Amino acid sequence: MAAAGDVNVSVNEGDKGEKTTAEQLGDGPTSNRGCTDCWCLLVLLGAWAAYLFVTVLGFADGNPAKLYLPRDFSGGYCDVENNWNDGTKTKGFPKQSFTMNTSAATDLIVKQFMCSTAVVDLLTKTKEVLAQDEHSDYLCACCLIPCAKCEGSLQTGDDFTDTLKLGSAIGNKLNELQGATDPSRLFSAGGANGNVFMDMWNSVDQYFNKVCLKECTLNFNTLKSSSSPREYIFSLAPDNMMSNAFNKLKKAPTDGRNGQTITNLQNAITNQFKFKALPLDACPYDPSRCVPMPGIEFEEISAGYCTFKMSAEVVNSIGSAASDAFVGLGGESLVSGLGETFGKWVGEFQRSIPAFIIVTILAFVTGFIYLVLLRFAVGLCVWLSIFVVLLIMALGGASCYVRASQCAGADFLETGKQIGAGALIAASGAFSSGCDEKLEGEGHNYKGCQKYSKGLNKCIKWGDASSSSIMKKYSLKFGSDAGTGIVPAAVYSDRLHNDYCRNPCDIAGADCNAKSIWCFTSNADQAWEECQPVGVVKPTCSNGYAIKSSEMRTLLEVCAYVLWALAVLYLIGVICMTNRIRLAIAVSKVAAIFMRQNTMIVLTPAIQSLISCIWCLVWVLSASFLLSQVPDDAVDKGAFLTYAEAYGTDTTPGKCTNSWPSGSVWKDETNCEQINGTYACWRCAPPRYTFDWRFAVSFFVFLWNNALMIAIGQFVVAAACSCWFFTQNSQKGSTGVIRKAIHWTWRYHLGSLAFGSFIIAVLQLIRYIMMYFEQQAKAQKNAVMAMILRICQCVIWCFEKCLKFLNENAYIQIAIRGSNFCVSAMNAFYLILRNAIRFGVLAVLSKGLRVIGIFFITVGTGVIGYFVFTSMYDDMTPTIPVVIYIFVGYMVGKLFVNVYGIAVDTVLQCFLACEEMGKVDAGENGYLPNQLRGWLKEKPELD
Repeated sequence: MAAAGDVNVSVNEGDKGEKTTAEQLGDGPTSNRGCTDCWCLLVLLGAWAAYLFVTVLGFADGNPAKLYLPRDFSGGYCDVENNWNDGTKTKGFPKQSFTMNTSAATDLIVKQFMCSTAVVDLLTKTKEVLAQDEHSDYLCACCLIPCAKCEGSLQTGDDFTDTLKLGSAIGNKLNELQGATDPSRLFSAGGANGNVFMDMWNSVDQYFNKVCLKECTLNFNTLKSSSSPREYIFSLAPDNMMSNAFNKLKKAPTDGRNGQTITNLQNAITNQFKFKALPLDACPYDPSRCVPMPGIEFEEISAGYCTFKMSAEVVNSIGSAASDAFVGLGGESLVSGLGETFGKWVGEFQRSIPAFIIVTILAFVTGFIYLVLLRFAVGLCVWLSIFVVLLIMALGGASCYVRASQCAGADFLETGKQIGAGALIAASGAFSSGCDEKLEGEGHNYKGCQKYSKGLNKCIKWGDASSSSIMKKYSLKFGSDAGTGIVPAAVYSDRLHNDYCRNPCDIAGADCNAKSIWCFTSNADQAWEECQPVGVVKPTCSNGYAIKSSEMRTLLEVCAYVLWALAVLYLIGVICMTNRIRLAIAVSKVAAIFMRQNTMIVLTPAIQSLISCIWCLVWVLSASFLLSQVPDDAVDKGAFLTYAEAYGTDTTPGKCTNSWPSGSVWKDETNCEQINGTYACWRCAPPRYTFDWRFAVSFFVFLWNNALMIAIGQFVVAAACSCWFFTQNSQKGSTGVIRKAIHWTWRYHLGSLAFGSFIIAVLQLIRYIMMYFEQQAKAQKNAVMAMILRICQCVIWCFEKCLKFLNENAYIQIAIRGSNFCVSAMNAFYLILRNAIRFGVLAVLSKGLRVIGIFFITVGTGVIGYFVFTSMYDDMTPTIPVVIYIFVGYMVGKLFVNVYGIAVDTVLQCFLACEEMGKVDAGENGYLPNQLRGWLKEKPELD
């Protein structure tokens, strides 16, 4: 029997997707079942064995701590005995803190020193320091001549011709960096360095080295109490074009004609360019990396990571507000330059695990609340979903149209009100066949019948002084019997008698200058207002449009018409399919009754979630061992001439970043290598994690187990619902359908569920492999290949969605008929084909209910999680934990609404089975729910 107006898709008699018969189904799902697709269980066991094998390999060599331990400037891990490429031994130094990058901090000072006239004259006009062929490199380093390195001359501050004055000025600047003066002067515009170090907070990652120290409290004050501070004599990196001149000036003989000048400069270099560094037992690096910044202290934020704070001297000098602003800028710059590290996330999550457990439990409570509310509001939710979709399309079209018509300087809402008023006037029938609505120029010759202003205010007849206090004020000017005023009375009767919207400002003697037709209104708050001719909806923009591009305005207008057309078609479709929508509501109500009578079914997602969470935690732990096994040759160990060669450009991959996961780049100024006579100082740091075949095996098993867990939950709900559906109405809710469903799952059909989930896992793995190769293509700067791989991912994703829908209905067929996966999938496919429209309507409405449910549970969990976290951890930032809570809420919401969604789909298939068998077995002794009774009664027999 078919519902009235239903469209049946013809199926060839030779097809195996036959309609359900009474012989096949009898009085309900068959109890005479056998094991299906047992062979797939052997494959599943083999996959688990492979997972255990690669996990053991990971335990042998992996170190999960490397995924979150702090790292230093070279990519070395803190508190590790042996680092990559014979890096610094940091065992006993667990905190990531910061020291001064002396190269960056002194850059402007060195340039002022080396490029002042006193030094330039010595180095270029004599041969006592530099040879003639070395002059051009030096001059280029100072940008004193046009060269490829420079875009213009350097701005280094005051120029000095006297070496003693130069040494004194440079000494004052370096004293501030060395902490020899009040630390607050370094961050004051009145200091010797001006505002240089006030601006450094916008690029703090350049002025500081990330280093591993014993404590975050180690800072410049540590030097004052240290008995064994180290000393660092500043030197330029060998690849710096100025280094040759700087080094030769330090060693130049002083017995020549310019000996005194050279002596003065050498004294400045020897005495001024000298820094105190933290002792080796406090900082395990070269002294150049252990120079603390005066006035800066640090405090631990989480998991071994330190952050900035100003010293008490600086706060007292510049004020707490200014110091907080500096520190805030520094934190923002560091985050924007380096990103939120994975280690910080892991550390915050580890500290907030109790809150995570509480929020997870409350997420389940939120899901139960949604299911309870859904029982009593199914019909309301369905019709509300239909209305919301229609409203979105209508308002979307209106927004596009208003935006395309918005005049420059006009408000969006005001434009919408004006367009709406014009549309209402045009639709009200105000347009008269005897009126000429033609409007030219400023509308002086307009003779139309418009009676409303742009703001939908009713116009007053010209000269009707009795109707408005506004008109009484102007009666002497606009009356028919007196005054010349704005409009002379002599022409009043010819132009304005009994008229509304006009522009009489062209009349000789008129005292007005309107740009279009207008009228006085009956609105006391709106004395007068412009009008538009009847039928004109869009405003006239004499000063141009808000959107300058005419193509964009046209595109928006076309989008508006398309959305409105879709809204009309949608409305027509809803009207034409009212019966099917009512059927969908009836099916949804039956599903709600099933859940009300079998409340324990809601434990299915709870148990699924619990098992899934345990499995995910186990897998994440095992996978972390595999991810942390970064091979020794992950990145090149050599040195590179330039940063561009190491890091790459927009079009050329770098030596350190030409694969994904990518390494990072750092400058090793103390161990540069010479390549063909040129110094190479740039090196690679390895990535934190990597992917290989072992991880791929582990990840596939993870995907398969997740898909299998979902399949088991879907089958349990489907089997329980189908058994309940075919139970006598008088006994519904009193039989153990859930226990029977669980028994069927593990006794007969686990192999079929494993088969279906295996197909899904394979598709997902292929999509993730495509994603991996997309990242590789991006690392190789191959935009075309990256786009192709992204398109492939979209295609696979669409196919995966279709297959998931088919799998779910196949599991329902397994529950009803007890057949294997392939037969059930084919039966489900042809069942969907025969009832395409009803499945489509139910799918759309069910999707709306699922979206509402997921939104309710996700937002509820996120809000609850925020308040739980902030009440328990007021010293931590809630951003990352709340994101995790929202994700947990989303996952729990998906599981909860899937219970209801599967119940709805199962009820529909059971109903269709009754329809195809021609059985209308209702009443107390029948099994057909009363909500569906009318849909099978008095229906014509199927062919």
